[in-house]
Amino acid sequence: MEPIRYMTSLLTFYLKGEIKSEQNFIVFKNPNTILGLIPLGAKTDKYPITQIASTSTNFKLKLGKLILGIIVAIAALSVIKDSFVGALVILLFAANWIIDAFEIDLVVTTTAGQQKPIDFFIFEKGKAQLAEQQINDMISNRLSDTNVREQTNRVVDAINNK
Repeated sequence: MEPIRYMTSLLTFYLKGEIKSEQNFIVFKNPNTILGLIPLGAKTDKYPITQIASTSTNFKLKLGKLILGIIVAIAALSVIKDSFVGALVILLFAANWIIDAFEIDLVVTTTAGQQKPIDFFIFEKGKAQLAEQQINDMISNRLSDTNVREQTNRVVDAINNK
């Protein structure tokens, strides 16, 4: 699996999440922040490929975040005459909230039924779909390797071709 690095937010474009494979594990690394801006380490989850049942992508709209962003944007535009710089900063945060309200989730389901959602920035949809495809390919390869009938057929074919 090729490592996939993705942006988690517009304001924190310098922080990247990562999905990669290490031997028989899938590693998910997501940056942690304080107030959504200041980096504070990262959260790393490792799942054995044998414990992943499926993956899927899901588009989400966080309505509360969208409404809050619109309200803050309107408030920033109303005070732009009084403090241009302050209104511009507030407008930047509002735009971030509005854009972050639209997101793509890569949902990894384990064999125990646990679901691990990984949030992707809306403009990183292609990377979410690529990660889904690569993980599903790894699951398919694992199932093929452990399929007794396929392994038996390979042995029989090898003996017959002798």
